[in-house]
Amino acid sequence: MKEIKGFLLFCLMFLIGLNLLANDLHFESSGGHIVPMNMSNISIKSEKLHFKLQRVKGEYEAETEMVVTVRFVFNSPDAGEKYIGFITPEGGAYKWDEVEYFKDFKTIVNGKRVDTVSYRLTDLIPKDVKQLEEVKKYFKEYDKEKMMETFKYYKKSNVYYFKADFKKGENIVEHSYRYNKFVDDKCVDFDYVWTTISKWKDQKVDDFEVIVEPGSTFIEMPVMKMKNGKEIKWELAGEGNMDYGYKIYSYEDGKEDKDKYLYAKLKKGYLHFRTKDFKPESEFYLTAITSLDENHIFPEKTEKGFKLRDNFSDAGVTGTNLEYHLEHDLKNITDDELRIIRNYPFALAGYDFSDKKLKDYFSQFLWYIPIGKNVTLEKDEYEWIKKADNIINSRKK
Repeated sequence: MKEIKGFLLFCLMFLIGLNLLANDLHFESSGGHIVPMNMSNISIKSEKLHFKLQRVKGEYEAETEMVVTVRFVFNSPDAGEKYIGFITPEGGAYKWDEVEYFKDFKTIVNGKRVDTVSYRLTDLIPKDVKQLEEVKKYFKEYDKEKMMETFKYYKKSNVYYFKADFKKGENIVEHSYRYNKFVDDKCVDFDYVWTTISKWKDQKVDDFEVIVEPGSTFIEMPVMKMKNGKEIKWELAGEGNMDYGYKIYSYEDGKEDKDKYLYAKLKKGYLHFRTKDFKPESEFYLTAITSLDENHIFPEKTEKGFKLRDNFSDAGVTGTNLEYHLEHDLKNITDDELRIIRNYPFALAGYDFSDKKLKDYFSQFLWYIPIGKNVTLEKDEYEWIKKADNIINSRKK
């Protein structure tokens, strides 16, 4: 019971303290850096964080999920049993959709496998919130009403934690899990809260490395900063395209905002960043772009001059009404341009065109990475291409 009471207090403190819970509009799952529950005198000597995107079979079609693998080396001044974990809202859009998005937790502490425990906040936090009096001591600003609104909103969130039998000195913790999210038809956002590094002693990681392995997925990441003001500068280890561009947001009053993003599409390899004394200022965000829909804001061009979409991108996406585009938006389209639209699904899949015109055209896009002739498309893409072929053949009559 004493352990549970201490854990309850942690849950309450963590709900208020995490930036993860600051967004009151979306209810989506985010990965999270593990944090200490019952100690603050342990430091992180090193951390290697690995994000890997992979395609898995879904209920209706292939889905994208994130696999998170982390290796920590902690320095503990004493031996004993420690509690480590994180709280995160589950997936969904605006409300929990009754699906648990976090799976396959695996944790090894000093070579020994330990179990990850999961609880709903509703099972842990009491209806009587008198314990908040204790929580107030840890925060300069405390708003009871706001806290209760947050709790009600995220009350079905999961708490994940494990017990670690630490020895004095160095302790190695290897931790992994996978998660996916509610998605729309344009992109899948994968977030990871790592500013909670500040919960550990010294509020930093002495030796930090992060790897992003996107596979064949076209990705977008906002520029992330550290507390020293420096940007996280990604390096490409492998083969593919990577470049920065600026999204421009225009407002009715004539003002504009410019935000810097990194875009990458790889043939093989990964992106990585390594530094000493890592103190993140902003969280990790990665978007897997699944459609070139015009409603997703893209830079006009990247710094190296790559395009990300053009006037034909909407018509060239399967699921669109091709006949409508041709009748209303593309009345004066030439046969060559229609061939470009028809071949968009192949280009997005990395088809290596023999036709020089097609290859030159798609090579202006950052996401076009030729991988060969044997590419696999979804069933609806083949149906869409057949529809485009019928229109092309009808023009020859």
